[in-house]
Amino acid sequence: MRSIKPGRGPSMMGGFMGIIVAIGGVLWTAAAVSMGAPIFFILFGVVFVIAAIGGVIYNFMNATNKNRYSSFDITDDNEEPDPLNEKYGQKKDTEENRYVETKSEFCPYCGTKANAEYEFCNKCGKKLP
Repeated sequence: MRSIKPGRGPSMMGGFMGIIVAIGGVLWTAAAVSMGAPIFFILFGVVFVIAAIGGVIYNFMNATNKNRYSSFDITDDNEEPDPLNEKYGQKKDTEENRYVETKSEFCPYCGTKANAEYEFCNKCGKKLP
């Protein structure tokens, strides 16, 4: 089965943009300190820099990791497994090295946990696959 994932480019680009945002946050914080701004503005800059650094780490790890979460690359199971397959009801067949459909634990329409024996969802009432 093929998976559609975003290529490594969007994550790498997000990482570089995060670096630019972090630099902007450092400049903001430095300007706030030099002008004697209230502590709120200084703390805003610090939180902004911390959030940007977290985004940079996530994006670079996603861009360089073999099994990344992504959405616009078409890959085969033998090239790169999709980490969301096992989470949402597909199990890997080790003999054939591919994912096989199993009855999902969750309703695909509303996301509610569904009992494997039920034919319809308890919350939204739609027929379960």
